[in-house]
Amino acid sequence: MITLQNKHDDYLFVKTLDDEDMNRRMVERIEQIGDELHHTTNVKSDVTLSLLKYPEFQKLQVIVEDFCKESSEKIQKEWWGHHSRVDRPIWNKSYIQSQYCNAMWGVNGVSGEITTPHDHWPSTWSFCYYIEPPEGCSNLFFPTLGYGLEVEHGKLVIFRSHLIHETVSLPFEGNRYCVAGTIVFQMPTLQ
Repeated sequence: MITLQNKHDDYLFVKTLDDEDMNRRMVERIEQIGDELHHTTNVKSDVTLSLLKYPEFQKLQVIVEDFCKESSEKIQKEWWGHHSRVDRPIWNKSYIQSQYCNAMWGVNGVSGEITTPHDHWPSTWSFCYYIEPPEGCSNLFFPTLGYGLEVEHGKLVIFRSHLIHETVSLPFEGNRYCVAGTIVFQMPTLQ
């Protein structure tokens, strides 16, 4: 059973996953492939791309997509005047059920590294999934909201892609593994 928790008025949803085999395999794959972007993006850590072709990340992909669809339905049901949308099959199919993960990357961060403030607009949702984050490492911070979300092992966070987010430089021991990505919806064709 999944309990959706809206962590902030701007709809940050969190759930905890318990799949140590998937976690182990994702970390091994991130380490095996290594850094592909050489700190040239907002993420000033080692970044591994093109993960959606591997079974362990495909498993996470399904979990994330389902979580985004469920969270989208929850939002619509909470907004006055929008709750009936979810019950309209064509609307639900076009805008909620068509959501899919279009990009996923792995991050292997070490002490002192940062992720500069950025967003993922025009994607619908963004996500971060944390695997055994070291004690004292940076939380996921939303500077425009003045809100930080503590990272924990197995924590999956989804948030609207227009939200600016970052991590700050902190000293810690070990590796801070995060799998992140974006969710979009298939735009319906108008006839």
